[in-house]
Amino acid sequence: MQFLRCVHAEWLLVRPRLVRTRFGAFLILLGAVLLWLHSRGLDALSVALHAGALGAVIGAAFAAGSDTDRTALATALTHPTTPLAIAAGRWLATILPAVALTLLCGAVTEWHAGAVASGIVAALAVGGCALVVALTAGNGAAAALFLFMAVAGAVPPERLVGMAHPGVMRLAAASVLELGPALWHYRDVAAGEMGAVLHAAAWAGLGIVLASGRVARLGRGP
Repeated sequence: MQFLRCVHAEWLLVRPRLVRTRFGAFLILLGAVLLWLHSRGLDALSVALHAGALGAVIGAAFAAGSDTDRTALATALTHPTTPLAIAAGRWLATILPAVALTLLCGAVTEWHAGAVASGIVAALAVGGCALVVALTAGNGAAAALFLFMAVAGAVPPERLVGMAHPGVMRLAAASVLELGPALWHYRDVAAGEMGAVLHAAAWAGLGIVLASGRVARLGRGP
């Protein structure tokens, strides 16, 4: 029960940040851009996937990406809490706004349940990865992850490998897309593919565990 209280205390930080920082404005802007693209022909599944994944990256940046946030972890650990509770709470603060954005986009795009489910699953997985990136390297790395997900995240890796001269960078990108929480994995959720759900659950769990280790290290100081 104490663990759950600590998790709850950590994710409560999302509410003031939504209204007192640019977090809420960035989510609204992302939703507006995705809905505009939908009006220009982007399918509802792609809208939901990008809403979940990109919203989660933005959430991670505002939950743990600033220097102030990472410095404050040492103070947080002086209270009766644990690195795992902090990581789990920050993960919830990362993914819940993204889930809300996905639901909103799904409602506006005439509600395709499979597409919405895919977007939520993508938010869970990408949120775990983005939280570790933000805790480790800050908002600059989170911005790079955002761009990668937006531009290449939905591309199946075989497209890159199948090129006549893919090059080292493209092969590396294909490996990342194959192993990481890339959006193409979660398109299958809309068709009821449980393998994609398990892949997302693994990334969400791995992200929380790695983030807790990073929190513990930050709490010990340099």
